[in-house]
Amino acid sequence: NIFEVPAFTEDQKKIPFARVNHNKYMVTDKTAFIGTSNWSADYFIDTGGIGLIVNQNKTQADVRQQVEDIFLRDWNSNYSTNIWDFHFKRHYKNDYHSEL
Repeated sequence: NIFEVPAFTEDQKKIPFARVNHNKYMVTDKTAFIGTSNWSADYFIDTGGIGLIVNQNKTQADVRQQVEDIFLRDWNSNYSTNIWDFHFKRHYKNDYHSEL
């Protein structure tokens, strides 16, 4: 899914990727990873970045659970769209309808 906040003005619509959530984290059953790099090979090879791995036992402030809660909140949000639908609407909508 992709998380996009709606634009309130026509000027806001013109700013590419300004309203897209661009977080870089991963959550598993026991661990959370929060980083600055995109998830493609060239970012890990050709650029500098930083990452934090959180592997903790249950405590009063469980960071892994907080990251999972953020993910689920965004994934299930009204602003969340299937990435294929998002891409299709932006790049193929006019071409597709012209063939109908």
